[in-house]
Amino acid sequence: MDLKEKVLEILQKEKYSFKDLAEYVGMSEDALSTALETKRLELRTLELISKGLKIPLYSFFRSNQPYYNTNEKPYYINKLWEDDEQKDQNDLSDEIALLKKMIAEKQEQLNKRK
Repeated sequence: MDLKEKVLEILQKEKYSFKDLAEYVGMSEDALSTALETKRLELRTLELISKGLKIPLYSFFRSNQPYYNTNEKPYYINKLWEDDEQKDQNDLSDEIALLKKMIAEKQEQLNKRK
């Protein structure tokens, strides 16, 4: 699956149009379509696309990886500018629960390969 197909699949799941995404990143539909098809995107544009779709940037480069439910977690797991000391107990508990879920999914994938 190429980059444009991945983007279109996510747009369809999230019930957004390609036009909405093009407007969000500040490009015409034709320019965005060409950039996705030719894989000639600036990093900042790809980053805007990931923010608009609420998916991690790395998901464009991984295959067969689950897309996480954006209602259950922030799309950036690592908040680099946020000090753990400033987080309250609920924030830390939520982060631990998310990490446990991700570990369980990876363990399940590993078990299937055995």
